[in-house]
Amino acid sequence: MQKDIPLYLQAKEYLRKEIKAMQPGENILESEPLLTKKLKMSRETVRKAIAELVQEGLISRWHGKGNFGHPAVSKLSMRYDLNSNFRLLLEQAGHEVISIRSAWEEIDTPLALQKRIAHPTGERFIRFRQNFSADEKLAILSVVHINKKHLVQYPEEGLYEDNIDSFFQSHCTMKSEYVISWPKAEVNEEIAAAFGLQSNVPILSWEEVYYNIFDECMGLIEVYFNPNIMDLSMLLHF
Repeated sequence: MQKDIPLYLQAKEYLRKEIKAMQPGENILESEPLLTKKLKMSRETVRKAIAELVQEGLISRWHGKGNFGHPAVSKLSMRYDLNSNFRLLLEQAGHEVISIRSAWEEIDTPLALQKRIAHPTGERFIRFRQNFSADEKLAILSVVHINKKHLVQYPEEGLYEDNIDSFFQSHCTMKSEYVISWPKAEVNEEIAAAFGLQSNVPILSWEEVYYNIFDECMGLIEVYFNPNIMDLSMLLHF
């Protein structure tokens, strides 16, 4: 065990590896007392690790039966129900990531925003692109629209490392409080060409509307994913 890593994270990593190696039908975890003894950690530390993996969907508790690991879940890539930080998703998949922001331009209220939330016309927005390349191949193309009345600093063109949440904090009147997203698939010749794909290839995309604490719309982002690179997944419970 590495001493510079918190003990509960070491326990999580051990459990992740154990779960990933499991087979269906043979997926019951060792008991908490046994894990405590084997890992030489406190019961509280082991329970914290298990609780976080329950939250992530890798473990289910069955009262009176024990804890069960889910190897199918452990093999999912790019889980955006846990993380919507695109840079991190790509890095976790082993890619070398570069993100570039285009110059901005001023526009009227985007039509997509009027459609989604009946946003009033006449307000001015700035629009720019933020692209992510994975191993020098375009992986994600996003078109960002920010309402000018919420803007306090214009975005800088070129390489950048902040995510969209930190962008709102540093460039707008306040941080975003929540996001509503609408996934879709579409044939878009311009986007397909940017990804180096045939024009009739369906592109997975979504629209995101960002709101502040006062429930005011701060902006809209249209995100497009290269299907040859982005293998997005989501775990659902019913």
